[in-house]
Amino acid sequence: MIRSAMRATLGLFTTVLVGALAAGASAQDSAVSSTPTPTPSTGLYIGGGAGVNFQDENRFRGGGADSNTTYDNGFVGLLSLGYGLGNGMRVELEPGWRVNGVHEAGGVSGGGHTNVGSLMVNGLYDFNTPRLNGWVPHLGAGVGVARVGNASYSSDTPSVSGNDTVPAFQAIAGVDYPVTQQLRLGIDYRYFVAHDTGFHNDVTGAPVKGGDFNDNAVLLTFRWQFGAAPAHATPAAYMPPAPPAAPPAAPAAPPPPVARNFTVYFDLDRATLTEAGRAVVRAAAANAKQGEVTHIDVTGYTDTTGSARHNQGLSERRAATVRAALIADGLAPDQIVTRGRGESDLAVPTANGVNEPRNRRVVIVEQGPGT
Repeated sequence: MIRSAMRATLGLFTTVLVGALAAGASAQDSAVSSTPTPTPSTGLYIGGGAGVNFQDENRFRGGGADSNTTYDNGFVGLLSLGYGLGNGMRVELEPGWRVNGVHEAGGVSGGGHTNVGSLMVNGLYDFNTPRLNGWVPHLGAGVGVARVGNASYSSDTPSVSGNDTVPAFQAIAGVDYPVTQQLRLGIDYRYFVAHDTGFHNDVTGAPVKGGDFNDNAVLLTFRWQFGAAPAHATPAAYMPPAPPAAPPAAPAAPPPPVARNFTVYFDLDRATLTEAGRAVVRAAAANAKQGEVTHIDVTGYTDTTGSARHNQGLSERRAATVRAALIADGLAPDQIVTRGRGESDLAVPTANGVNEPRNRRVVIVEQGPGT
């Protein structure tokens, strides 16, 4: 029955995970700018996981019931209520349940089972980086309390049973994927220890030491972030105000010089136009067609995340993307000059490694006679 429930749960989680990742990949192919970008978890979240566990051999000693006991693979299920601090760190409260059937006791086929209920307080750190195509690794550890129930026996050993409440510890490693800005699916490995358990001999009632219950588990996980904001929200595109109506110039007066700036913002580590950015490029092209524009400078910039060499190339690709869009909107290629400035000339000065959306930009400068 345990194995059936375990297989059903794993099948459900696998179906959800594969379907969600396929949907995410399809969305990325159709619109690159809409792919969720990893952002630090901020505020309250709930989560959970289910999977298979592999309990280590136990050595029961004392009370006339000395034996080594091994276990079948079992089921593990967890829930979590947590809070993201916005800097990669998370803390959470996690109730859990593990159950395994006895495989052998004293070297022969055995019967019975163990079940472990736990309540843990975990601390975790998410490694949010754009270089893993959305995947976010994490590491963590937890401390808490476990209620261990045991009933094991075989034809060669006395029955050992009982319940004990003991300290518990665990190490956590895993990776997850932001299907949306609120939902993340992933996979976790956990090494769990219920420390220094004790039970009794069912025949004599004598105490039996169970030692540590050591458990390895692999789980499929989910996490739902409440109130998640869209990743790397792009600042409102700068649109120059319409010039005020000027009084008619004297016939002999030359036309005023034409010089207008437009700023196109980009998502983190991307050189593709968002919908807002495309609208700015269209406005710049329309303005150039209407005015006496003779020369257009297109300069790309980045924020300070990533290496200087990577950012230089990224800034040049962003400038080339805007130039191609201007040409597609009807401007002559020989009017347009591009350059990349990497992470220099920041619009908002920051330290190295800071994700600042206002620094991820391309500036279009349109010039006319006299400028």
